[in-house]
Amino acid sequence: MHQYEGDLGVECEFCHARNSETKRNDFPSDANPVKDKARLMIKMTDDLNAKYISQLSDHKSADAVTCGTCHRGMSHPEPFVPKPHEHGNPPPGAPGATPQPSTPPQ
Repeated sequence: MHQYEGDLGVECEFCHARNSETKRNDFPSDANPVKDKARLMIKMTDDLNAKYISQLSDHKSADAVTCGTCHRGMSHPEPFVPKPHEHGNPPPGAPGATPQPSTPPQ
């Protein structure tokens, strides 16, 4: 469970309900709805590793998908937003790229 804490940057009570009488985490309780979401996300990472990552020929156990793969230490991962493409500067050889001047022979 400590792996999840680090991957999400949270403490146990993020997923586990607290017992109001004892003021301690009630680990068996399913009262916190976040726990259901966590179970679904754990199943998703297990499926990704079993169905896809394990099929890679150069797969290493260190390449496994974990909660930290997306969460990166945050309870709610930041959405990925690609950098805008600069239309005036396409890579060499791409359609619309300015031809490179050829060097005259010496």
